[in-house]
Amino acid sequence: MKVYTDSAKFADQLVSAASWSSCSAGDTPALRDLCRAVFDDRPLLEADVQADQRWRHLLLAESSVRSQYDLLIEQRRQGVQLPDGLLCLSGAGKGLHGLRNRPWAAEAGNIHLSVHLLPETPVAESGISLMVLAAASVVEAIDSVPDLAGKAGVKWVNDILLDGAKVAGVLAYTEGMGRSIEAAVLGIGLNVETTPDVEGTPFVPKVGSLNDYVSDAVPYAKRHIFDALIAALSRNYQSLLDGRGSELIERYRQRSVVLGREVEICVDDATSPPKIVAAGRVEAIDDTLQLHLTGVDEPITRGRLILKSEA
Repeated sequence: MKVYTDSAKFADQLVSAASWSSCSAGDTPALRDLCRAVFDDRPLLEADVQADQRWRHLLLAESSVRSQYDLLIEQRRQGVQLPDGLLCLSGAGKGLHGLRNRPWAAEAGNIHLSVHLLPETPVAESGISLMVLAAASVVEAIDSVPDLAGKAGVKWVNDILLDGAKVAGVLAYTEGMGRSIEAAVLGIGLNVETTPDVEGTPFVPKVGSLNDYVSDAVPYAKRHIFDALIAALSRNYQSLLDGRGSELIERYRQRSVVLGREVEICVDDATSPPKIVAAGRVEAIDDTLQLHLTGVDEPITRGRLILKSEA
């Protein structure tokens, strides 16, 4: 894997490179343009690093002034031929966001990863499968920490929780013809070493980081989580390519923190107080991630979820 960075000190926290050498930018016109946008024309270093063959390029920016997820989508919409197996990671920055452009506090010590994929064969799955792929991969990465194995859960639709605190969120953008996905961009924000100072809301009562829940601060925790995350992404992506997306959705259900719980569904806007449009116990999550609530005739397709306290 070819790695580009604007800081060897930062990159060494995430990858093992024998040495870094100065470079102008990427090895294709599209990659060069992307590097200029990601690194804001800062001087670059490059190195070859051993990695899963799925991942061909990794751009490591110590800090970003805009969302790399948005940047990848913008370039795709402009017709730029981005390479397959492209990873972009920011150590911190501004302008990052979650679903519906809700702000994401991107603090140093955490992982802010964007992934560009071009399926070798058409993926006959809805875009929901890519969201599930990202969520399942984050959960597996957290499971790789012995103190945290089996403890992370998924809050519908794209939040990852530990002990009720949000530690991660995922996004997915797809392009294709009909139900056949030809390109995808995934976005993952995962708090590893730093807990952002974020005011709680009914939807996200508290936030946390992985190191809040381990017995001791784990040396090189960020590298361990990054390695585990991209390995899980590769495995789960292959499952999609092999037509086994239903297995990922089942794993999503198994790690759901909303199944069997009383919830309120609110309009997905900035209304204060939140406008509740449905409430009940979650009986099922179907294959398109629609929620089925007791006493509610129609499945829930969108909205913000409040998880009610257990008695």
